[in-house]
Amino acid sequence: MMRRVVLAATVVLAAVPAVSTSVALPVAAQAADTGTDPAYALKRQLRSGHGLRTSETVRVTYGDRPGSGIRFDGKVRLSPSGVAAVDFTWRDIPKPGTGGDAASATTNRPHRTIRVGASVYCDSGQYSVPVPDGKTWVRLNHRAGLCWTMARTGGLQPINVYDQAMIKAVLRRSTKTPVPGGFRYQGAMTYRTLAKIFKGAYVDPLTNTRLTAKSTGKIAWRLWTGRDGLPTRLITTDTLGGSRSAVVLRADTRYSRWGRPPAIAAPPAHMVIEENDLLSGSVPDPEPILSAAN
Repeated sequence: MMRRVVLAATVVLAAVPAVSTSVALPVAAQAADTGTDPAYALKRQLRSGHGLRTSETVRVTYGDRPGSGIRFDGKVRLSPSGVAAVDFTWRDIPKPGTGGDAASATTNRPHRTIRVGASVYCDSGQYSVPVPDGKTWVRLNHRAGLCWTMARTGGLQPINVYDQAMIKAVLRRSTKTPVPGGFRYQGAMTYRTLAKIFKGAYVDPLTNTRLTAKSTGKIAWRLWTGRDGLPTRLITTDTLGGSRSAVVLRADTRYSRWGRPPAIAAPPAHMVIEENDLLSGSVPDPEPILSAAN
């Protein structure tokens, strides 16, 4: 069985770019400018051979209880339809007050995940069951588990900037403010709105479930772009539940080296074991973050 990853705690956000004193206006009310429009800029990046580097920090709070999180570092290869491949490492962020990395050195070692097309490979260290000698990778046979959830875009960011429907929905509900080096877009939308946009196909990484018109919760964001319109940073707050008992996922993602083709390849076949073979055909638990942390 895939090892459980415990997430929780508030994210300590790095200093954000200084905001200009210019008046912010709704994006929809501003004149279109394809030179700085993020949807247009991102669409131009969605082509074979293009890619980028990402760095992401995710933390979750359960009410006011602090806990641990996850840090991602990786690369993404794009295609006209979105994300074609990812290759990233990830590790747990220790719970505040536990002594940091030194206190969790035995459990906080980095893991690696690779996705090429529909095939997802997780390093064998993510499994608690014995793995045959020489098999250092496990190829998933089911669309379930935290490793599979992370492999979709190379992290747990609830806003997929590589999806044109998503980024356009975000921009329509944002205010745009000039900042040094580019612009900042800020806004929010409810789960119900997301469900309407994606017609029930949106899967929230916080719960690993599809949202519907009856889903309650909301996602708020701050998106920074360069003068070329390409994202440089995205901070989101994904909230589920009431104010005192809310479950909140905070994701802070940095984007860099847009357009440079990253080298991403599947692990050598002789080093891979099928998940069904490793687990004797049993289907792994979906392991949404909420269940994994309780």
